[in-house]
Amino acid sequence: MLKTSTSKNDPTARGPAQRDKTFNGKKVKPVLYVGSALGHGRYMAAQDEGGKLIMGEGDKPVAFSDI
Repeated sequence: MLKTSTSKNDPTARGPAQRDKTFNGKKVKPVLYVGSALGHGRYMAAQDEGGKLIMGEGDKPVAFSDI
């Protein structure tokens, strides 16, 4: 009998790391931040549901992986 596995794109098969992230009680999503002109580089930053970047120390957006 042929073994069928779940698709890697199936959201129900994903682990707990794929849950919604929150910052100070607000849901956040990843966005690409391009701050090369400011000397910040390019990285995935956190954005709240209202569309504002989550800012950290020194007016630099918080990296999504740091949440």
